[in-house]
Amino acid sequence: MDFGLPMLMFFEIISIVLLSVLLFWSVYNGSIIYVGIRNKRKIQSTPAPSSSVQELPTFSIIVPTKNEESVIRRCLLGIMNIDYPKDKMQVIVVDGHSVDNTFNICEEVRLQYPSSIRVIREQITTGKPAALNLALTYANGDIVGVFDADSLPEINVLSKVSSYFNDKQITAIQGMTNSINERNNILTRVISTEEKAWFQMLMSGREKMHLFVPLNGSCQFIRRNVLTEMGGWDENSLTEDVELALRLVEKNHLIKYAPDVCSGQETPSALKSLVKQRVRWYRGYMETALKYGRLLNHINKRTVDAEISLAGPFMMVISLISYINWALVAIFFSQSTPVLNFTGLVIALTAVSLVSVGIGLTTSEKPIKPQNILWIPCVYVYWLVQMVIAGWAFLKLVFRSKRDWTRTTKTGVASPGNPSKRGLFS
Repeated sequence: MDFGLPMLMFFEIISIVLLSVLLFWSVYNGSIIYVGIRNKRKIQSTPAPSSSVQELPTFSIIVPTKNEESVIRRCLLGIMNIDYPKDKMQVIVVDGHSVDNTFNICEEVRLQYPSSIRVIREQITTGKPAALNLALTYANGDIVGVFDADSLPEINVLSKVSSYFNDKQITAIQGMTNSINERNNILTRVISTEEKAWFQMLMSGREKMHLFVPLNGSCQFIRRNVLTEMGGWDENSLTEDVELALRLVEKNHLIKYAPDVCSGQETPSALKSLVKQRVRWYRGYMETALKYGRLLNHINKRTVDAEISLAGPFMMVISLISYINWALVAIFFSQSTPVLNFTGLVIALTAVSLVSVGIGLTTSEKPIKPQNILWIPCVYVYWLVQMVIAGWAFLKLVFRSKRDWTRTTKTGVASPGNPSKRGLFS
């Protein structure tokens, strides 16, 4: 019996199903990106609040840290350089029992600002969410902000945030982060392009369309009373920021994306560091998407978009399976088929789309340097790597491998021309 034809039909059915899902995903996100691009203008500075200093909100800024001796001093000095009344700023550093010089550096900076900085040392560390919850018990500000240890906030970040929170309907603000080491190597260039596309296109489009705005873990601000009512961060989550955002959406709280609230941060400069970071991210997204499937019991555009947004890593896995399926058909079945040709076309269009995004972002930088175009094909290779990483995260989820909240390694190296002492935007 000839099994060739049934097998070919089997692969064609798989191709049709996978391509239908991927095409829906592409069209849906493409529409958001289109809105984001149309909405993309030169960011205008938000005017300082017109209220008096006594009426400004107070802030509790949390900085979780562990083995961050290369970046923590720069971060804390950058935060203390923020142009905001110091009597309305409380900085809480939680050290996750570092084995390097991190704790001593934190203490040195605390001695410079004894009335503003508090350093807490965990004896047992279980990850960032636990550190955030510990800090929350000491927080007394109206608004809780979170910066990672490699952050370099802009000098007027808190004034801008306070302006947004004049709107009582807003519960949380997610600012924009920029790479401070974008030009270190090809990897940092490609990752920073991805981050720009995320903030300048997808996040901007979601904000414009009043869709789900996820929290990204750093340069984020939340009303303390709401955060306390919500029970803080989920210590069992690998992506506590997104998990919190979903709980806020579930309770009909408004999260706003603020593109003029900016902070610098370090982009992974080594493939090993990137893989560790993204495996945690993608597995965390997948677990959170499954956990909060109940959001669809109360359908509105934010809950639907939240579930579609969190399906991103699953789409990467589907895309990887589609590529493998296409390769198997191409290798073992010599004849051309409509589905095989269509799959090849979709793969080609994916490559063109990714390169187009890279070109668009590159040419938006001033001055335009033609040589920058040469590295853009790396964007497509990077997409292939991301699919493999998502596939690995999916396998770890399926086989319930050990869950660890792994930190992303920081080097403290900034690109030439990036300030490293007074803050990225001072």
